[in-house]
Amino acid sequence: MSINSQDVISNSGIIINQDKELYSFNLDTILLYNFAKPVKKGQVVDLCAGNGAIGLSLAAKTHAQIYLVEIQEELAKLSQQSILDNHLEKQVHSINDDLKNVQQYLAHDTIDTIVCNPPYFKISDQTVIKDNPVLAIARHELKTDLTDILSTIKILLKENSHAFVVYRPERLSELFTIMTKEKLQPKRVRFIRSTATKDANLVLLDIVKTVKAASLRVEPDLIIYEKNRQLTKEASLIINGK
Repeated sequence: MSINSQDVISNSGIIINQDKELYSFNLDTILLYNFAKPVKKGQVVDLCAGNGAIGLSLAAKTHAQIYLVEIQEELAKLSQQSILDNHLEKQVHSINDDLKNVQQYLAHDTIDTIVCNPPYFKISDQTVIKDNPVLAIARHELKTDLTDILSTIKILLKENSHAFVVYRPERLSELFTIMTKEKLQPKRVRFIRSTATKDANLVLLDIVKTVKAASLRVEPDLIIYEKNRQLTKEASLIINGK
């Protein structure tokens, strides 16, 4: 395990150990941390946790037990070191295993909040996989896919509980189709644009597990940069905590 950076998301105060040659958190992670509304107590799960940046940082927002589920050993070791460095051993727990085995650790219908920054890109003959295999698994559907992830969310979540996900707008139709099959409904949606005139390149979703009809609220877009490439006031508050 190589630690070459210790970083903090916004003003959470939680140290995240990173090996930037393998993988490091980015804007997606920061936005999802800000968007998520975890329960104050109970159980929270970070699926596809990477180095645990989102789940660990949520310890600043909740007293709930937090579980970081990550298949890659190199990243799970980094999250375990962050747990120790932040003295969070009694609250945050690392699960280094495949999503398909998650019920060996967590019972179905028991989780109060889930956060997930999943792999965005499908695998095809045209897909270019980067030389870095850890980053490739984090970004491409090599070890899991959208169906597996949403099925896991449905299995773990309590009825009427919420999952918070960051994803790509170009796959939103596919996401909604699979969600419907899994009895998951979008409750809040917010699109992210680099500037006001650019197409959205990210979308944040608040998803609820329910068999009832759920009204959908599309929140105002979050614009990251002004015309002069300076952060907007809202983006600065989210990213820098000020």
